[in-house]
Amino acid sequence: MFAFRYSGSFALSFHHGLDIEESLVILLTRNELRLFIVSVVNVHQAKTHLSRLLEQVEAGEEIVIARRGEPVARLVGCKPRGKRQPDILKGKIVLPKDFFEPLSEDELGTWEGK
Repeated sequence: MFAFRYSGSFALSFHHGLDIEESLVILLTRNELRLFIVSVVNVHQAKTHLSRLLEQVEAGEEIVIARRGEPVARLVGCKPRGKRQPDILKGKIVLPKDFFEPLSEDELGTWEGK
């Protein structure tokens, strides 16, 4: 029987197109094997091609922005927002009848730090 044990990540890098380095990252843990591609761009490329990079992120890729070859930031997708529901709290928040009345001198002093 053959057993192989490794925990961590391993990256293979290759270049294409606009000097964008892509790394195939192989992540092996006790429970899973994950393969994913991470694109590495320099700051100038990120500024020049931001729209294209955002399209890649929307497609599920992860972009690493590097300065002088050192990674400094990750560009990753956001979770989609749920649809807004107007009046979701209607009837759940009750304000006292005197809510809009002027504050007493004591309460006003407390708010003003006196």
